[in-house]
Amino acid sequence: MQLEQLIISILTSGRVKILFLVTRFKFINVMDNKLKENIEKFLDDFMLIQYKGNDHIIARQFFRKTFNELIPKYFETKRSIDKITPESSEDSSLIKNIVVIGAGYGGITAALRLERLLKKHPFFSVHLIDKNPYHTIKTQLHEAAVRKAEVSIPLYKILKNRKIHFHLGEVNSIDVENKIVSIDNRTLQFHFLIIAIGSKVNYYNIPGMKEHSFPLQTLYDANNIYEHISKMCALSASEKDEKKRKENLRFVIGGGGLSGVELAAELAEHTSKCLSDFNINKKYLEVILIEAANRLVPFMDEEFSEKIKERLIEKDIKILLNSKIIKRTENEVYLEDGKVIQTNKFFWTGGIRVSDLLKRGGLKTGPAGRVIVNEYLQAEGNKYIYAIGDSANAINPVTGKPVPAAAQFALQQGRLAAENVYAEIFGKLKKSYWPKVLGEVVSLGKHLAIGWLALEY
Repeated sequence: MQLEQLIISILTSGRVKILFLVTRFKFINVMDNKLKENIEKFLDDFMLIQYKGNDHIIARQFFRKTFNELIPKYFETKRSIDKITPESSEDSSLIKNIVVIGAGYGGITAALRLERLLKKHPFFSVHLIDKNPYHTIKTQLHEAAVRKAEVSIPLYKILKNRKIHFHLGEVNSIDVENKIVSIDNRTLQFHFLIIAIGSKVNYYNIPGMKEHSFPLQTLYDANNIYEHISKMCALSASEKDEKKRKENLRFVIGGGGLSGVELAAELAEHTSKCLSDFNINKKYLEVILIEAANRLVPFMDEEFSEKIKERLIEKDIKILLNSKIIKRTENEVYLEDGKVIQTNKFFWTGGIRVSDLLKRGGLKTGPAGRVIVNEYLQAEGNKYIYAIGDSANAINPVTGKPVPAAAQFALQQGRLAAENVYAEIFGKLKKSYWPKVLGEVVSLGKHLAIGWLALEY
């Protein structure tokens, strides 16, 4: 019996128990070492017809096992698939890696959800990559910058007793075509990839901004700011020159978004206490917040923006709206309207961008380097790659605008991406992304916050 007839008879037999549309397949008589390749091509055609183009991996593995059992002279014997585990077969071609880059809010959520969904399916192995062995609670970085608050969680505490392979290192490149991620000096093959690498500081090419400012994007940044503020308070205690003392205690923040206003509020409280501890008159303290837009936290409702402004003014914070920064030197901040502010203590919270490695890898990117995704959070033109959180240019289908970079949206996207990967694997329907706004809360110091919460949604 020819190979074509044998395979068709197997697939249409009662043993397999499926409905199969028999079409004419052309098999070429080749040497034995080509038979595997021909069977795989046949499987590709079969999956296209039976599963309408979905890469149903479990079904593919089942039929491959059937061929292994019923055509031993054409297909080499392999271990029983039922006995394969990720731990014993990490290098096996039967195991499919699902890789998550980034242990932020979205990445952690995606990895944990995938591990739970695929716990009973040994064909898949979940991998998590991050350059740090801890998860940073970014929504509290402003607290760490002034109060030495604990804002990190060791990853081993989160991943304990989970079947998730953690890789410590920085991703150098993503080979989209060959499905390979490069981590420092090693590589990792992936079948599905979820990109959640977070963001970097965006200086918007403002001259001198990168060289002469303190960013607030990482735990390292927060520690730097804390040490600098503490040092300035201590130095000012022994400074006899009043002009220099005032310059030492003039703190300027660029960017009146969420991070900027929260840092300003915390900074005003912390420095006031610091001055009191060193018996320094508070008249020397000056905290200035600069925003290019016509109101603070522009993505929030105007009512909340106005309330935030009022509370900051009550804390003696000077607010400059409609003030675009065009240049920064070691001791000055230059504004577009010609005003110059003297300060060597400048904190930048004006914007974020995504790493260039996404674009270099061949992914289509939009504003700030974010990956352009479809309604399922899949990268445009690639159903095996997803992007979430700061990495994704996810569109709100109601407003038609990009979803803001916020923890609540990253968490939702992480869960959805994991469930859509699961759906893609098993040929189920994927879910479209509909962001749910659970509320907005702005911390304005140790004992004050402004915002709203959705009790029903």
